[in-house]
Amino acid sequence: MKIITDKKKLDRPCEPCTSIKEGLKIGNKLLKYLKEHENGVGFAANQVGINKRVCVVNVDKPMILVNPKIIGKFKKIQFLEACLSFPGSYIVTDRYENIAVNADNHERTLIFGAENLLKTVCVQHEIDHLNGFTMFDRQSKGERYGDQQQKSERFDTN
Repeated sequence: MKIITDKKKLDRPCEPCTSIKEGLKIGNKLLKYLKEHENGVGFAANQVGINKRVCVVNVDKPMILVNPKIIGKFKKIQFLEACLSFPGSYIVTDRYENIAVNADNHERTLIFGAENLLKTVCVQHEIDHLNGFTMFDRQSKGERYGDQQQKSERFDTN
């Protein structure tokens, strides 16, 4: 599998999985692929060209989300994010400190919060991918860090 780095290809919402079994099969492939990228903590199916609503998060333990949907969000925050699809770019985004998520492969609503903020933001980031949004769409009024062109302009000492 190759990671998609073209933003235009990531701008389309994904199709729902027709079964939990289908979603878990995709999710297990994504987890295996994520393990190959030691800097990554999450992955969405469309980042490798699979047009299905499946994402994985592996901050403290591996988690697969099939057809996830954020049903509640509370306390807006800013967070510095990166993305495997955009290596070298870092964006200050507007996110939420607490979210509630429903996913077809989980019986109960999942609650993510400040006790594991990286995981909470990662879930939002990956669900955004499934909805056709990237971190650039959530950019705060802050700057983009890590972009080589902007970096050289900001730190030019001449």
